[in-house]
Amino acid sequence: MSESKKKPRLRRRVEKPERGQVRNMAGMNDRAYTKIRDALIEHDRVVSDYEARWGIDRLPDLVSPELRERFETQCDLLNKAIWQGDAGEVVRLVPISCRAYAALEKAARENGHAELTGEAWEAPFPHGGVLCITRTIDEAAKVARERPEAVVWSVCEVANVIASYETAKAVTRAKMAFPGAVVESVAPTHKELDDEIPF
Repeated sequence: MSESKKKPRLRRRVEKPERGQVRNMAGMNDRAYTKIRDALIEHDRVVSDYEARWGIDRLPDLVSPELRERFETQCDLLNKAIWQGDAGEVVRLVPISCRAYAALEKAARENGHAELTGEAWEAPFPHGGVLCITRTIDEAAKVARERPEAVVWSVCEVANVIASYETAKAVTRAKMAFPGAVVESVAPTHKELDDEIPF
């Protein structure tokens, strides 16, 4: 499926709650909170490493639906334990969740996928600054993190802007040809419009 055709899907991620929210919702004591916090610090460290190399939320999309479902179920279990303030369950589940990322990476590699490269084509803007263009949105996110001073676009975003510009020009030409015309909707067409005008 092309980058522009991907349907957004609800992500199941492990939430990192603020201390006040956890205490208020679960009524946990300081010792339980500390155990949960320490376990999640390790979890965040592991997840951040995978996300830096593969992109945020990208790995689950690169594996089989069955493995993705098992991974998301694991995220749900850990989130539930966090929000219930069950320190023992959080401590038990964090290493399992960390191993789940390793399983995703292994499966992604076996499916022929690779880590993000951060490759981009660059050009200077006439009045200063740098434009970076990447092949995919995932690569754009990586480059933007590594090059915060640059303006980063993916090729897909460039195509969408060009298409919008062309649509705006076509509508303007139609309004000039037919004064008073009202645009109710705009739908793309993939065929050449060369019908004869019936007047």
